[in-house]
Amino acid sequence: MTQEELRPAGNPRAPEKLPLDFSAFHQLHRPRYIREAERCLRCRADAEEAVDEAFVQLAREWPQILRAENPAAYAWRVMKNRVVDHARARGRRATLMDTAVFETVTLQGAEDAFEVIEQNLRLFHAISALPERQQDVIRLRYCEGYETAEVAHELGITEAGVRSIERYARHRLREIYTSCAEEEAERS
Repeated sequence: MTQEELRPAGNPRAPEKLPLDFSAFHQLHRPRYIREAERCLRCRADAEEAVDEAFVQLAREWPQILRAENPAAYAWRVMKNRVVDHARARGRRATLMDTAVFETVTLQGAEDAFEVIEQNLRLFHAISALPERQQDVIRLRYCEGYETAEVAHELGITEAGVRSIERYARHRLREIYTSCAEEEAERS
């Protein structure tokens, strides 16, 4: 990211140089943000564009962001909002989760592939019913394989916060999943 990308036409007050802490933040988080955006937008070029737009916004607001209680959480929210805006601008809807994450791993060696797909779709729908923060934690922990500390760092919350959100999410998933399974059994 260069200074020219951050300087709006005719704005002499834009900083001459990117702050070192912003550059480090950008270098650390951009690859993960692009993976997240690509999952939602299903296009690498669109993902890069949306993430770069998010980082332009973050760079412009960097001093204020650093004063926020949780700069990493703020940055995560900016990135997700830019991804949604990017999808809407192209007449699409950003997908928050990708069913392929579930299907790829579990279909290998499955005796009944259709049963596995059906179970995965139930789980996908159950996760989709969770609040967004719980979706983020479950996806990062179980689909991406992040450790609790990595999820905490990425979302800008404490490890205890991740464990708490995960506990509530798992409890809610059991309720949703069980309810869906019971409804399907009654229909059969």
